[in-house]
Amino acid sequence: MSNVYERLRERLDMFPHGFPKTESGVELEILQHLFTPDEAEIMLHLRPVPEKVSTIAERVGSNETELGEVLYDMSKRGLLMRYRAPNGEIYYILAPWMVGIWEFQLNNMTPENIELYEKYYQEGMVPAQRNRKTGGFRVIPVEEEIEGSTEIEPYEKVSQIIESHTRFAVAECICRKERRMVGNGCDKLLEACMSFGPAADFYIENGLGREISKEEARQILQKAEESGLIHCSSNDAGNKTFICNCCGCCCKALAHVTKYGNPQAITKSNYYAVKDQETCTNCGTCVERCQVNAIHEENDYTVIDRDRCIGCGLCVSTCPTESITMVHKSPQEASAIFASGAEMMQAMAKETGKVFPFE
Repeated sequence: MSNVYERLRERLDMFPHGFPKTESGVELEILQHLFTPDEAEIMLHLRPVPEKVSTIAERVGSNETELGEVLYDMSKRGLLMRYRAPNGEIYYILAPWMVGIWEFQLNNMTPENIELYEKYYQEGMVPAQRNRKTGGFRVIPVEEEIEGSTEIEPYEKVSQIIESHTRFAVAECICRKERRMVGNGCDKLLEACMSFGPAADFYIENGLGREISKEEARQILQKAEESGLIHCSSNDAGNKTFICNCCGCCCKALAHVTKYGNPQAITKSNYYAVKDQETCTNCGTCVERCQVNAIHEENDYTVIDRDRCIGCGLCVSTCPTESITMVHKSPQEASAIFASGAEMMQAMAKETGKVFPFE
């Protein structure tokens, strides 16, 4: 019988984002740190769709009551997802490493496990994303900067995402929290990552975030923009369950653009920034504001690199001469938006020869 942790690694690697093997084996060290052998064995029987305890118990061959207690404890530790139906019945879902188990360790981080997580990110996750063409993370532009456009879609509006939900939670950004804990963080807004609906339920019940009102959610978005953070969510037009507010220096997702030369890992918005050189005073405000180094000084002029621009709009909102505007991409340039999260995951899986959801 193969090592249970290696089998768990293989199962997590079936997700579209994957959990790839590394030469150092750091991923097995992480799994051993998080799961007991018995818990790792249980994970092998879970599926990436909501299932009742009775269904899982039958598959595992375990007592339903006892297994329910174990699953609940594991979900409280962020090792799997828990969904509570309106009738109170609990369902459990196998969670990926990212976005999933890693983010759920928000309250459990130490300098020691941060070192392991960062080592795995660089050795496992970064190389795995280099050949991808379908990004699961999508940039959402600063809304007021494109308000006049008749072409703006609901999934391009943070306000529309907020209005479509009734329960909200906010949590600390795990990327910035990690960096601060090891002395490398920035000073941007920390409590900035929001979840909605069932995802908010999970964060609130697990103590990962605090419940907020719809109005406070709007205020946090405003603070994020003022702090120079980029709104990001899933690359689908369906029922979005989160908005992350990301910085270019700490964010694991944006690092593919800023540090690792893999812009395909992030789906850009369907807008890009252009500058009126005649009115621009080349003050450099936009250079400092840009989180992905898409604006630089060249021969005493500020220049926007169209290829690097992700269409977030942060440079527009603080331009003192209003010389920068957001322009909608042509249909040929616009990035694909999937109808649902499931459709997006299936497309990402197909790209790597996987099948999602898997058994």
